[in-house]
Amino acid sequence: MIGLISSEWLRMRSRRLVKVLAVLALLGIVAAVVIGAVQSELPNERDLARAERQAEREVANCVAQDAYGQEAPGGDVEALCREFIDQSVFLAETPLRLSELPETLRATAFVAILIGLVIGASAVGASWQTGTMTTILTWEPRRARVALVRAVVVALGAIALIALLLGILIGLFWVATSLRGLTTTPDGWATEVVGVLMRVSVLGGAASIIGGAIAMLGRNSAAALGGVFVYLSVLEGIVRGLRPALGRFLLGDNITTVVIGDDLMIGNGFTTTTITPSRAAVVVAVYTFGLLAVATASFRVRDVQ
Repeated sequence: MIGLISSEWLRMRSRRLVKVLAVLALLGIVAAVVIGAVQSELPNERDLARAERQAEREVANCVAQDAYGQEAPGGDVEALCREFIDQSVFLAETPLRLSELPETLRATAFVAILIGLVIGASAVGASWQTGTMTTILTWEPRRARVALVRAVVVALGAIALIALLLGILIGLFWVATSLRGLTTTPDGWATEVVGVLMRVSVLGGAASIIGGAIAMLGRNSAAALGGVFVYLSVLEGIVRGLRPALGRFLLGDNITTVVIGDDLMIGNGFTTTTITPSRAAVVVAVYTFGLLAVATASFRVRDVQ
């Protein structure tokens, strides 16, 4: 078992595609933060004071209207209103705001999931296309073990890579806002940042398992990438159009809910359904491990040439 794990880890770490994806993602992060810092405009003291007065008026209006009908945790309406209203939105300039980091991390979810999908699909598909799968089975004939160990190693590798890239993004964003932006953050900001980072990283790991499972079934990387694209862009779109309420069972809507970390309302205006983050996580896990189970069962009985 140890030998198989070491072999799979070395194989993944040595793959050129993983290094290329990491470098491209890192360059994209650096470029995005640098562009944002260059375009950021710091407000002067007078603008800050005016924005603070406007924010206080909005908070008072929000409290007067009982937080616009929103339920305040613990009955603290003023705290809820202050959470809604950020004085920086009343500034004429457009400075970088450290408080926007959670939303920035959420915006990277698609790229992170794509990275995980490509890593998983290529890790499995390449073994079929180069014939190394046959070589692996000569010294480890237990196919289920080979499939499961590879899935675990690839998923953990994808999670670590994505978490590292997001950590770099957080660090660079903090430096940029410290130099050319606003660093004020609301209560619970750090907890939210860590939560988004963990959820996006884990979703990237889940995507690697899904990509690897489909590549195992199709015996090439293109099958995984093409299959996921067709499912998300075509099949799910058809289901949403015909039966909007079934969106609670679709992978895309549940991934979105996990990324947001809050309830998601779906429907067509006549009927609506709420997807909770916990339920969404269960649905994503069912898709992930269900595909892995099907791929492993297929691998055990199919001929390997």
